Amino acid sequence: MCARVATTPAIAVATLLLLVFPEAPAHAQALKIRVRGAGRIEARASRADGEVLLYGALTDDAGRPLPNETITTLVRRESDPRDARTAEGVRAARGCDSSSDSPSAGSAGRGLAHDRAYGVRVAGATDAPEVLLVTDEDGRFCFRTKLDPDRYAAELTWKGTNLVEPAALRLAFDTSRQALALRFDPTPRIVPLESPRTNLEVVALLDENGSPTVAPNLAIAIATESDTALGAETTDRSGRARFAIDSTKLGPPGRGELRAAFAGNADVAFSSQVVEIERHVKVSLHVPAAEHGELERKVPDDGIPLLVDVTSIAGAVPEGTVEARLGEVVVGAAPVERGLARLTVTFTAPGDEAAVQLRYVPVSPWFEPLGETTIRLPIRGPGILAKAPLLLAGLAVMAFFLLGRVTSSARKTKPERDAKKAGEAREGKPRVDVVRPAMAGERGWTGRLVDAHEGTPIAGARVWIERGSFEGRTMLATTTTDAGGRFVLEEPPGGLSSGEVLGAESRLHARHTQSLPAAGELSIALVQRRRALLARLVAWARRAGGPFDVKPEPTPGHVKRAAGDDFRTARWADEVERAVFGGAEVDARAEAEIDRLAPEPVPGQEKPTETAAGPSPHDRR
Repeated sequence: MCARVATTPAIAVATLLLLVFPEAPAHAQALKIRVRGAGRIEARASRADGEVLLYGALTDDAGRPLPNETITTLVRRESDPRDARTAEGVRAARGCDSSSDSPSAGSAGRGLAHDRAYGVRVAGATDAPEVLLVTDEDGRFCFRTKLDPDRYAAELTWKGTNLVEPAALRLAFDTSRQALALRFDPTPRIVPLESPRTNLEVVALLDENGSPTVAPNLAIAIATESDTALGAETTDRSGRARFAIDSTKLGPPGRGELRAAFAGNADVAFSSQVVEIERHVKVSLHVPAAEHGELERKVPDDGIPLLVDVTSIAGAVPEGTVEARLGEVVVGAAPVERGLARLTVTFTAPGDEAAVQLRYVPVSPWFEPLGETTIRLPIRGPGILAKAPLLLAGLAVMAFFLLGRVTSSARKTKPERDAKKAGEAREGKPRVDVVRPAMAGERGWTGRLVDAHEGTPIAGARVWIERGSFEGRTMLATTTTDAGGRFVLEEPPGGLSSGEVLGAESRLHARHTQSLPAAGELSIALVQRRRALLARLVAWARRAGGPFDVKPEPTPGHVKRAAGDDFRTARWADEVERAVFGGAEVDARAEAEIDRLAPEPVPGQEKPTETAAGPSPHDRR
């Protein structure tokens, strides 16, 4: 109490000033959209040496391969789904393990390497067998078998992981005609809708016996995910069809698809190719009252309402937030609803005019701010009578604090010292404190594990002692905390030398290790894994600097927006945000999966790694 009372005059003066000259910026919490990673299966079927070759790749929505995953494939003849000859052919499926089995690069988004063995096995019922394909380190899969000339459909499914949604694909193919592969060149990803025309090229290749050849004189059509026709062109002698598309037909801002398709003819089988795109627009801000000179002179301390139009070339913007700043200070914010933001700016400024900057803060990456809009607000100061109630209130606050100082004792009591220790115990950092050294004759360590932020006991946590050597790490002793977070750790039978390390972790609390303290009673504080993930993101942003580092502290949402087209960083920040604020439990496995998504460390920063204690027991499932 004494330390607090010593600062009360300053607090009282500050309170008085805040009451007389309030600056209370209105902060509106922006809506958050948390998107779980999506899995994607790309596959092709072609003929090779009298057999059918089905191959492709499994990736996430950022294009990263997903290795060691199992894809279940069910192949049926379209004219007879229970055809016995088809089932017999599928049961004889085998992997692609020779150079002759390897389709050329680009046939299914990525080529298959030579001399690679692909994991293939057959399961399921005799009359409806399934081919189980295990992806390699590049996310690729392949199998071959004999099928009668006819039309077939293959259904490929993948169950997904904790961080990536499941994926499925239905692949139709015709073994009686030449196989055709279509691809966009280059592959579009972000399409700006401000451009009046969007130029696209589609390449058509006949995919037979692993030797693709260009396919001229084929009619290729392009459409959106809503089946809006964008145009049809014929491939030239180089197998290319070139399109100049009216951007207004591509659809609204957001995620979408472009679909290239060939309907098929007597010699060449039907084929299609789908690519995911993002349609982006620039967002502009307008204050009609300011543009028409209709703003009234008002007192900024009382709040000045503003109606802001939030528009783009695609029309009214339905989401996001508009922030108002005076210099570096946010003085107002409001959510965008149906193209309008109603915000009130509150600040204190001298003079008869204030230059306020308006900025659009997007929620989705496809709405991009078109820079800041500056408006000049006519302002006036309040009269002295308007400040009288605030002055009286400030004086009352000061009198209250001064009275408390007179009636308080300057001595620190034991409850105050305990309160100070409790406050220090919740600084939010992992640590090991020696509460009491061992008494004469006592051996080993006792103590309690608590949450570093909440101070609550941690039950079921593991505490251990290990020793390092040239051969690695040796576990000397280990124990588990009880329901109250308490533990007893015996001294190792062989005694201690030097270099021993004390470690602790729980299912939901991150691992902490440090040099082994002297025997006695300990207090060990651990940080939750979700908080550790957030701390690593903040540290990364601080080291990376602008545009990731902001005041007062970078957040996952800010890092995601600052990443722009850097999908790896944006994906990592999105997963950190979901882990920290999503409400689901974050165990050792989830923490490790998110850490693997982290971008490369900036100079001077290392990526988080496992400590020398070895793999966590909480990683095992």
